[in-house]
Amino acid sequence: MNTVYKSITAVKVCYSYCTKLTYFSGSIRNKSNFNRLQWSFSSSNVRLLTNNSYLNSSKLNTGAKETSDLQQNDKEFAIAKYSELVTDLEKEKKILMLLMEHEVAKLEGKKVPSKISVMDMRELLSMYSYSSRLKYMGFLFEREQRKAADRRKKEIKQKDRQAWLIEKENIKPPEHIQYGIGHNTMIIRIRRKTVMRFYNQKLANAVLYGQKFIVDMDYDCFMRKQDCNNCGEQLLELYSVNRKNRNPYDLFFCNVDNQSQTMTSFRRYMPNLYAPENFITLTDLNYLDIFPKEKLVYITPFAKEPMKTYDHNAVYIVGGLVDKCIKEPVVLAKAKREGIRAVHLPFDEYLMWGRGNRSLPLNQILEILLEMKNTNDWHKAFRYVPQ
Repeated sequence: MNTVYKSITAVKVCYSYCTKLTYFSGSIRNKSNFNRLQWSFSSSNVRLLTNNSYLNSSKLNTGAKETSDLQQNDKEFAIAKYSELVTDLEKEKKILMLLMEHEVAKLEGKKVPSKISVMDMRELLSMYSYSSRLKYMGFLFEREQRKAADRRKKEIKQKDRQAWLIEKENIKPPEHIQYGIGHNTMIIRIRRKTVMRFYNQKLANAVLYGQKFIVDMDYDCFMRKQDCNNCGEQLLELYSVNRKNRNPYDLFFCNVDNQSQTMTSFRRYMPNLYAPENFITLTDLNYLDIFPKEKLVYITPFAKEPMKTYDHNAVYIVGGLVDKCIKEPVVLAKAKREGIRAVHLPFDEYLMWGRGNRSLPLNQILEILLEMKNTNDWHKAFRYVPQ
């Protein structure tokens, strides 16, 4: 055990040295030596160092050529998975460094995922500090554990159902009609497909006769990457809330850039985003090119004018952004620049808000507006504000 511990310590020391070399590789005269040093502690060799056969110096001396070939094969195998991310030599070195970080953290017993996908590696490449990368790998570990737990639950349910079916086949049919679930019943089973068709029909009616609602997707430049990912999740919640409401909006997503981080996140959370049965309008056009300016009303907490009554003829707009770290009123500035009326929700008249941030998630703003649209009661609408 002491030998393994010493090996891990040696790996950590050399890994730390390689990390410094990676960031200051411009001052290294012989980069081939740097590559050999870095790759002598690659992910496979870290595991091999813990093996007693690799701790035997005589075998290391006799198998030098085999070790060199193994290192080269391991390098090619590691890079092959992330080939689409490798654009230059520096990017390749950083990917190798991240793989070493992952392996060392795993040996130290830290919470890291068993594997790193291409999408997760792209996210790690954009992070510059070790602490942020370790925190993100902790998030990946928790996500992996949740998926594993869900798989186990699914397997248990399948086994229970198979056992129930076998038991049902062995049971003799009763002489009289049996009433209950799985037997004779007056209650018709409503399948998921039927529920989806019901919701989609309401969205189709909203497209024809419903009030329009706009999400302005022109704010990626003001958000951090994690805020863009959070915004994509909120957009999915917004769509779900609208879809399940008895009187939904006809949703318009304007100023859409399909290559933006927010849209990438939105597609990840909602893979069938572009399916026609979703009844979503996604366009790169500005809302001023679609609707008359006098009907447009921008909702932002920085506006001076309160929204006293709900206007069923207006076209309300919300900014598609998460403004946790945005201090400037960028939404209000854009509304003024485009000559659009801006209002804020009347929190002060109905809630004891205090001095906290008055920015709400997009799905909660939509829930408030839907309740006002259906009941015209601010007290009921503000039930959706978290206490």
